[in-house]
Amino acid sequence: MLGDALAWLGTLTQAEAVGAFWHMILLEVPRYLLTGGAVALAVWRRPGFGGRHVTRAPEEPAGYADVTVLLPGHNEAGGLRATVDSLRQQTLAPSQIVVVDDGSTDGMSDVAADLRREGLVDIALRTELRSGKSAAANLGLRYATGRYVVIADIDTEFAPDAIECMYREFADPKVGAVAGNLAPRNAMESLTTIVQAIQYLISISMGRTFADSFGILFIVSGAVGMFRREALVGVAGWEVGPGEDADLTEKLRRAGWRIAFATAAMAYTDVPTTMESLIRQRLRWNRSLVRVRLEKFAVSLRPGQSRFSLSDAFGHIDILVFQALLPFSFTLYVVWLFMAYRGDAPAILLAVAMIYVLFALVTFLFAVIVSGDLRSLRYLPYVPLYSLVSSFILRFVRMAAIADEILRQGSYKDSYVPRRVLDAARKDQS
Repeated sequence: MLGDALAWLGTLTQAEAVGAFWHMILLEVPRYLLTGGAVALAVWRRPGFGGRHVTRAPEEPAGYADVTVLLPGHNEAGGLRATVDSLRQQTLAPSQIVVVDDGSTDGMSDVAADLRREGLVDIALRTELRSGKSAAANLGLRYATGRYVVIADIDTEFAPDAIECMYREFADPKVGAVAGNLAPRNAMESLTTIVQAIQYLISISMGRTFADSFGILFIVSGAVGMFRREALVGVAGWEVGPGEDADLTEKLRRAGWRIAFATAAMAYTDVPTTMESLIRQRLRWNRSLVRVRLEKFAVSLRPGQSRFSLSDAFGHIDILVFQALLPFSFTLYVVWLFMAYRGDAPAILLAVAMIYVLFALVTFLFAVIVSGDLRSLRYLPYVPLYSLVSSFILRFVRMAAIADEILRQGSYKDSYVPRRVLDAARKDQS
């Protein structure tokens, strides 16, 4: 079939090719062309490039920083010690570590108590009733003493200089939050985890470097991020409900703070190992896109508003077009393709898939350049699989999640946050 597709493509005139591949020409190619700009900007912005000044920290402490690390979690007994150990091995150690056990039933509070007795954790809190990560993080924030606050998932381990790399970004007094960089800790466990390792490299390491360069970074992941405590308290911390990390980042931007990305601040997290669990995760992640971008912060697109800014509007349009509208437009394109070309439609779709693979290979190599991590080249043979999963499976998953959220507010039925908490959050939004 591949040979037939290539042969058929060879017979197309330029006008016929444009007619068959209009969706890719209009919506896909421009997106990939931006990748080249991302690479150039990322390399140019690296400290030391072309004699540029290397950013200094807000102050230069001797081995420690005025930083509180919050570790809220539910049933994380198995991973808590490893995360705390990675924090205690930092080149710039935090001044305080606060663990919040959110109603766990697996003995997490006992592990936290042991770590506290060993002097590895400063405060260990426990709630008898589970209320979700946002509530646990806000409880921990009440006990935070640091001028800067790190939030992390307990299944996340930090590279030795991660806190130092994030901390240095606060030399700019306008910075209210710094996103850390993420990669899968279990990258080689299965084909599904390898696909995610490639996706993290492209969408986080390179994608957020690009967004940071243009001032349109709209996410500080709840897995690893650092906040100026003044900024965090000023927006009342984390809001209970789905998409809490994107919601908080939006509030900080609207309050006038700049969001930065520390490319070198690496942290490693466990990712889903099967396609089924990955789809469940992405359904949850993508449902929050509607809630946060459309329901809560659509006002950012209205020029007459007092907090309107072109960078916010551009960032929202970029997210909505490429994350929300593209899956729907691609589905319509596929339907149109079979209606217009009938028997030739499979050949065209196969050609589209081949072009996606080519784009993915180029993008992957760009991402390796941005990250500077040549070990990532071990994923190169799996890029075609990543391309097909990302371009077809996960694109349709995103479309299903958005439709589910619009039609029945599916994010408020997710088990990630207790139902009673989500019901209360929905009432507050109505």
